[in-house]
Amino acid sequence: MPDCGYTCRPLKMGDAERSAEISTAVSACAGADEQIQARDLRTDWTEPGFELGESSLGIVNGRGRLMGYAVFFATEEPPVRPWFDWGIDPDERCGSISGDLLAWAKDRGNQVIPKCPPEARVSLWSGAHRGYRAGENALRAAGFKVKRVWHEMRIDMTKRPAPIGLPPGFVVRPYRHDEDLPILVDLVRDAFSDHFGHIEQSFDRDLERFRHWLEGSPYFETDRVMLAMDEATDLVAGSVLPMTEHYRRPGLGYIDTVGVRPAYRRRGLASAMLRRSFIDYWDRGIKSVCLEVDGDSLTNAMALYERVGMHVHSSFHSYELLLRDGVELAKVAME
Repeated sequence: MPDCGYTCRPLKMGDAERSAEISTAVSACAGADEQIQARDLRTDWTEPGFELGESSLGIVNGRGRLMGYAVFFATEEPPVRPWFDWGIDPDERCGSISGDLLAWAKDRGNQVIPKCPPEARVSLWSGAHRGYRAGENALRAAGFKVKRVWHEMRIDMTKRPAPIGLPPGFVVRPYRHDEDLPILVDLVRDAFSDHFGHIEQSFDRDLERFRHWLEGSPYFETDRVMLAMDEATDLVAGSVLPMTEHYRRPGLGYIDTVGVRPAYRRRGLASAMLRRSFIDYWDRGIKSVCLEVDGDSLTNAMALYERVGMHVHSSFHSYELLLRDGVELAKVAME
């Protein structure tokens, strides 16, 4: 562990403010205009099935100040793709910290292998902003490889967008949170079942996690959710989930989820709902809106967002470290 006179301990909820400071400083080093909020970290740290004290490491200096941290998430069943978030104060000059944090994360990853099917491929995932050399170099030195590039796509509107009509036979209906949350979860499960890295979870587990994230978010408002319904079957075919603003960039619109069931794709549903969201943001005084997308999306989602006027604003690399080879249980290609 650290050879600079530092000590290690699990994180506590009270560390959220300092962890957010570190993450914001790291983002600045990468040229990203992010303001990480302690309240959002607390939401992550209280996810159902996650125990902060058992799944985190903080490195503190002699004055008790947190200088680096790692948080390990292995809440999926089976946990064949655990993920860890980490950060180091950019002003820190103790060169061993990054190696210590990554070695700890690797050890935690190895500990979940017995919880996975014996034939399963198990790998550890993390990430870094593209261009954040300290983070990228540390991950590569620890044996991680870039596996995915995620983009933040943005639209900067100079005039109110013209609406696009829904395809014939579809209507957008109001979202009623208490009764519609299970419907929204079912829709998202179906819409994202063929996305890279998907591992199907139980419905009850997904419902619990959605409830935690949405009801714990200060950016969620029920009247912004759009549900597109097939009038012939009364089935919700697609949804767009806009937030009041970006969780890391105040004043910027943010669309958390765009989902259309596979059976209803290529009819213009997503484009029409996105355009309605842009109009709503414009009418509320927000001219720039963003969302995140897998740069190599198996469903070619980037082409959809480009068609509605969005462009790549910044990028984020996902890194993988293979822990045990075997049968891939996650979705990695279209059948």
